[in-house]
Amino acid sequence: MKTILCVVMFFLFSSNASADTVAKIESILMFEQGNIVYIFPVGGVQNKPECHGSNGDYLSFSMARPMAKEYLSMLMMAFASQKTVVFRTARACVDQSVSDTILYLQVLND
Repeated sequence: MKTILCVVMFFLFSSNASADTVAKIESILMFEQGNIVYIFPVGGVQNKPECHGSNGDYLSFSMARPMAKEYLSMLMMAFASQKTVVFRTARACVDQSVSDTILYLQVLND
């Protein structure tokens, strides 16, 4: 049991160090025709993949993803309360050809 607890604690405390982008949100854009949500982090995207950026400096995800509504809800809350968000990404342009795709996120209570 102690081993499992240690492993969980390691991943919790190392999540910021392994994050792809850590930032507050400057703006959120929803594009209905593409069914895509665009997140513009303050200071831009960190650790960009090669495919990223010819259309702007943002992260994105498809509203067709299984937890898209939960992502959007958390991101809107983080934006409204100006909380820092830890983004983990695919480091590839999966949902949109010119932006890194969000895989999961964490909102920090700062």
